[in-house]
Amino acid sequence: RHEGVPGLDAVNDPMPRKLLLADDSITIQRVIELTFADEDITVSAVGDGEQAVERIEADPPDIVLADVGMPKRDGYEVAAYVKSRPELAHIPVVLLTGAFEPIDQARAAEVGCAGVLAKPCEPQMVINRVKQLLGGGRFSAPKRPTTVEPEPRSAGLASRGVDTQVVPAARPLARERDDV
Repeated sequence: RHEGVPGLDAVNDPMPRKLLLADDSITIQRVIELTFADEDITVSAVGDGEQAVERIEADPPDIVLADVGMPKRDGYEVAAYVKSRPELAHIPVVLLTGAFEPIDQARAAEVGCAGVLAKPCEPQMVINRVKQLLGGGRFSAPKRPTTVEPEPRSAGLASRGVDTQVVPAARPLARERDDV
């Protein structure tokens, strides 16, 4: 360790990053916990938006994944809360939505979400996205995510600077469903 040397203490800090998952589905909570079990990221899960805000206040995470359809406070409200607090505004908030749930694109952009994940999510995609938003090193500033060519559903978010790179993962399910 390089104690007392500015900048080097943070680089050598072995503590894992903290991810707060706010989702009322126990299944999604377990899937995300298992997804990050072998990563240097500790997952805390809460079942509603009010619990998320309380947890964020008590022990601010490095990133938040928040379901858009939770009870008490939805994912949009959790993101708005985080972004409205100067001491928390640096924390990326990613909204979680069901494959067939509509996204309020204007609201997602307005609350400053860092992206949208459509459930069910491919585990490696979630890991890669979270790590990208965390910027690699323990105290690195999150890098501005790049946006892939958006499909029609995500075009409004992309034009407002919200990354929609992970939304297309659910599209094949929607196409199969339309064919039924």
